[in-house]
Amino acid sequence: MNILMRLLWKWQAKRKIQSDDLYLQYTSIHMLGEYGNASDFDLLINGLNHDSQIIRSVTSGAMKKILIKYQDETEILLRFEETIVTLFRNSTLLVSKLAIIEVIAAFQLSTRENLLSSLVTESENDLQYAVIRSLADTKDRELLDAILKVSDSKDLVLRKTALETWYVGISNYNFDEILTYCTPKLHFLIRATYELQTDGDFLRKVFSYSNPEDLPLAKAYPDTMIRYLIELLGKWEFDPEAYRSLHYIVVPSYFTFDESESVESDRPFVIL
Repeated sequence: MNILMRLLWKWQAKRKIQSDDLYLQYTSIHMLGEYGNASDFDLLINGLNHDSQIIRSVTSGAMKKILIKYQDETEILLRFEETIVTLFRNSTLLVSKLAIIEVIAAFQLSTRENLLSSLVTESENDLQYAVIRSLADTKDRELLDAILKVSDSKDLVLRKTALETWYVGISNYNFDEILTYCTPKLHFLIRATYELQTDGDFLRKVFSYSNPEDLPLAKAYPDTMIRYLIELLGKWEFDPEAYRSLHYIVVPSYFTFDESESVESDRPFVIL
């Protein structure tokens, strides 16, 4: 599309963006995302508080497109960030916060971490999901610990998202740096490997190189996960240390313990 036509579409979009017709609003917002510039960013803000989920969604997408156009222009990005951060902190509606977080996802990681890290534990389900998804590339260990706690949620989608963000975060570290961190958390690593259906190679390396004294207590696993772990054993090259660590901390869910030799806090429990 030539420059003249782009200017025409943009001019029409700016005229129609306040229309009561949702279709015209949608089209106008989309066009501003495609052809707009920094001066058009503020025109889109009201769409993040719109009653229509469709309008909120297309507004988030349009604002992200404008943000991407200015990734190398620090001064303009800072102005955008200040505008969105202020809007986020003043927002009281969950639906608006969710739309704003979609825009925040286009910010630099350090900005996202500073703004959203406290919400990982302070918010609930839908907001937690959006926050954790927007932090998918974090490597901050304290933040990863907070995200890991969320993986105990009974909400299956939230749990998987938390596990995925945590797993990707630790996988991006140098292995020697992360080994001592992962060893006490091996049960979470097993769960993440199973739920994300990875190739299991990272899990094998942690099993193989972990200090036996740092291994967590054994827990009981359901048959489905036992079968999955057995399949992984068949795919791995022979690695006695990895097998030994796995057998030390994983027992079938029907495994019984001598009541006189264990206390309540040490008994294995089913990990689902």
